[in-house]
Amino acid sequence: MRQQSDAPVITWQLKKAGSPTIITAEIADPTRNTSSPRIRCPKCQWQPDRSSTWVCLSGPGPEPPFPSCGTSWNTFDTGGRCPGCSHQWQWTTCLRCHEWSPHLDWYEDSEAEE
Repeated sequence: MRQQSDAPVITWQLKKAGSPTIITAEIADPTRNTSSPRIRCPKCQWQPDRSSTWVCLSGPGPEPPFPSCGTSWNTFDTGGRCPGCSHQWQWTTCLRCHEWSPHLDWYEDSEAEE
């Protein structure tokens, strides 16, 4: 004979995780080498590499307030456009010196263009 317990019963309802959603922006160029000397912080000359990531968060800084989405990505793969919400960033903060600069100022002219 089975005794009933007064202890509460906990039922777990688990959701199958499945595959994560991958967001790919059409303007991304996976062949572009973002560690090349043509992209660097205009303030401290730091060069981002392929693993450098920025997060789409509206907050303090010169970028006007907007409804951000929290996506993390390499801003130079998309020319400053967030692949999550399509916000076009006008300013980029340096991951080394933490200073803000206009996004376009990060791109140096190549020697071939001079």
